[in-house]
Amino acid sequence: MMENSKTVWKRFSIPQYRQEEDYLSEMNEKGWRFTHATFPGLYHFEKCEPGQVTYRLDYNQEGIRNKDEYVRMFSDCGWEYVCDFMGYSYFRKPGTAGEEREEIFCDDASRLDMMRRVFRGKIYPLIILFAAVILPQLLANTAGNSVGIYGRGIAGDILSFVFLGLAIVYLLIFSTTAVHFYRFEKEVSGDSMGTRLKYAGVFALIVALLAGIGVFFWASSFRSAYTLTENDTGYVMEIEKLNTSVVKEYDLKKGDLVRIHIVEFERGHLYLSITESGKEPVFFGDFYNFGYHPVEIQNDGHYLIEISGKRATGIVEVTIE
Repeated sequence: MMENSKTVWKRFSIPQYRQEEDYLSEMNEKGWRFTHATFPGLYHFEKCEPGQVTYRLDYNQEGIRNKDEYVRMFSDCGWEYVCDFMGYSYFRKPGTAGEEREEIFCDDASRLDMMRRVFRGKIYPLIILFAAVILPQLLANTAGNSVGIYGRGIAGDILSFVFLGLAIVYLLIFSTTAVHFYRFEKEVSGDSMGTRLKYAGVFALIVALLAGIGVFFWASSFRSAYTLTENDTGYVMEIEKLNTSVVKEYDLKKGDLVRIHIVEFERGHLYLSITESGKEPVFFGDFYNFGYHPVEIQNDGHYLIEISGKRATGIVEVTIE
């Protein structure tokens, strides 16, 4: 039994509305009449007699708000209203446009005006979302800053990569959209030095953002952030991220005990060494043998207690007894 309807997934970038129009016309020639579209790019068709039908798209938010008057205006010119999808209104007219495209816009200025409406309606919100949410959260989580809404540790790292991915996706969307807009504007109004410079500036900004994000992300992977609080018996380190070594110096006596207590450990690697000045370490260990046995000092002397880390996060308490 032959199906009377079918659904096809297609993706068209914002300035590719002409390709979308041609696709719908080609489907009509194959016996499939376009009925409506749904997210995320699903085009629904019903079986029909193969024939030549011209499809055109318009993007006009004011027109959609005044739907009856808007549709009537196109109907008076012979265009049948089909549906609205993602801000676009779809129209069709029986017959083919022939060698010259039968346009719903009477001149180049009208076509450019529509693309500007598309830009304001679709790209501006993406730019605002990128600048107000994605980029600040990427910087905050990558830097481990307290203004980040997801805190520190593994969750912060995961969110950093999520926002990094989103930032790259958005910049790629902006890049491909700029390419299509440039081609469209060049086709409609001709290539000019002003147009070239305008889009060269756009691409330079996108490349600068990509490079800046990459450098910031790379540099942040080597940063360290911690708080060290000393007391009468030692000190406490609250580590947000440790990618360096922290050395404290003490004059110790034979029989003193140095105890390391891992109060909290979230991720990364921690290492401890206790070294008498100018000599080999009397103890070296990592997270797995911290605190199991206190280190007993065998000789009076000047000692260096060093805690080093690699992408470490946690709380370490050093006690001298």
